[in-house]
Amino acid sequence: MQTPSYDSYEGQIDQSVSNPSMGRLLLRITLYLLGVIVTVALGAALLIYWIARQEVRIARQMMEDASRLQIGESNLRDVLAFAHKYDGEVSGTSHDKPCLESDCLITAAPDTNDFWERHPKLGYVADRVSRREWNFSVWMWVRDGKLTATEQWFGYATPRTSSVVITTLSQPSHGLCRNPFYQLHHTFAAYPSPHHFNVWVNNAAPQEREMLRLDLDCVLRVSGCKYVADMIPTAWKKYQAAQRLIDAGERTGQREISADSECR
Repeated sequence: MQTPSYDSYEGQIDQSVSNPSMGRLLLRITLYLLGVIVTVALGAALLIYWIARQEVRIARQMMEDASRLQIGESNLRDVLAFAHKYDGEVSGTSHDKPCLESDCLITAAPDTNDFWERHPKLGYVADRVSRREWNFSVWMWVRDGKLTATEQWFGYATPRTSSVVITTLSQPSHGLCRNPFYQLHHTFAAYPSPHHFNVWVNNAAPQEREMLRLDLDCVLRVSGCKYVADMIPTAWKKYQAAQRLIDAGERTGQREISADSECR
């Protein structure tokens, strides 16, 4: 029987010492990589939140500035000043035509100079981290030198949900005549369509302007804007109340509808 040499004992001791050392080293590397991943993820989340917060702030200011313009009173110069402030797009109602005093359309959004478009690689990472998108824009029409209508578009989407709200401030149009919500009120109508939820308010009814207010803060919440009720709560409540009346067969305002100049 061969007796183990001193060298073999020494090798076993070195191996027993090196294995725990290697394990600790691997553990440190793993923890370091996990720390880097968590730090990058947190940094990306904070960057996404910060940019969204800035865009929400601008969108709120846009809503306030747009609300100061008066349908039928504000002129093309007033509308162009709004477009210039927010770097909006200016054209005719048909985008291939120029903006004229007789026919002009402006659109503006808080992300016109989008950070993500200027940094597409970061934008790709942000899409994978947040898994949600939102957008806001203001549309204004000028006819014969006067502002005739203002719209707000607010959209929110995740891989599972998608909601779009469109609010309109204008004089009534013939297209509203058969709308049961318009027949109920004449001063406002909140109603769904296949792809978005619509809110119209008569510019001659200032008491209804609160219905146009969007709750952009839902963009910043962890829960997001899952439902239309999160995006435009006041109008949604009035819509539900009107829908109950319509479902019950109550059609207040049907007699007055023939007297409406737009529906004769």
